[in-house]
Amino acid sequence: MSEPLVSILINNYNYAEYVGAAIDSALAQDYPAVEVLVVDDGSTDDSRRVISSYGDRIVPIFKQNGGQPSAFNAGVAASRGQILCFLDADDSFSPDKVRCVVETFHNEGLNSRPLMVHHLLAMRSDTDSELDGKPFGKTHQSPMNLQSFAHRHRFIWYEAGPTTAISLNRVLADRLFPIPEKGVRISGDDFIVSGAYLLGEVYSLADMLGSYRVHGNNQWFCSDRKKSPEFLSTLQRYLNEKLQKTGNPPLISFDDSIYAWAGLLADGRWLKLAWHMLRISIRDHDRYTAEFVYHTTMTIGMMIMRTLRQRRDLLIRRFGAGGPIL
Repeated sequence: MSEPLVSILINNYNYAEYVGAAIDSALAQDYPAVEVLVVDDGSTDDSRRVISSYGDRIVPIFKQNGGQPSAFNAGVAASRGQILCFLDADDSFSPDKVRCVVETFHNEGLNSRPLMVHHLLAMRSDTDSELDGKPFGKTHQSPMNLQSFAHRHRFIWYEAGPTTAISLNRVLADRLFPIPEKGVRISGDDFIVSGAYLLGEVYSLADMLGSYRVHGNNQWFCSDRKKSPEFLSTLQRYLNEKLQKTGNPPLISFDDSIYAWAGLLADGRWLKLAWHMLRISIRDHDRYTAEFVYHTTMTIGMMIMRTLRQRRDLLIRRFGAGGPIL
């Protein structure tokens, strides 16, 4: 088997405490043909000193702060590999990560067509101890492409692990990059993964080939993970433009799909949610939609019961057990 060059792209912002471990894991791969690029997105901590200490063993890229997507763009533009492996600066790779990913790409034709490979991650704490023994990420039948799903349902789910779990071949990277930077600070992997499922073939590995570090400053893990309307609008526009460039019609409309239900549910917009569910059930009329209607209805029921219990408990505290009962 020939050894294609693999680019490991580490994106860093104010993770001086962790970036050294990420770089060490990239340099410790048991696959020989690797270049390690470290993109520092305008850090204000000690990151630049840590990165510079590795000398010519890595390719440092120091830029003004622009957000994670801008760091991805800078790394991809400077990379030379036929395969690109992404690594968040607070995570790490297992020593056999690159070799396993290369084997999968080789088995599927390397650069014969747009391909993405993703795998599971082991969740680790600040002290590198395993948190709960459960892998982090998703697996599915391979290969997978969700363009026909998007054609019917107007959206796609994020069906992969986070940044550290994903790798692309150069053919797919050339189709996806650059990704939008304006108004997007985190979750740049949404653009990569969603684009891969529409424009390429995606393969999942059931192996844990890296670690996802959980700490107090995880910008995505510690957030409510809810995507803003502005983010979804940018993602939708990007995906539809990429589809059109490959001769396909624009397919994505998050507001006109099942995807919108979670936001309507969280905001308590019951009438709009009911109308949305009825309209899409009539339009799509398939088993997948019916199952989603069922699960959403059950969630609504549990929310109502929880609200009633809270009101009951409030009345009991106010009037005592013998007082008015709801």
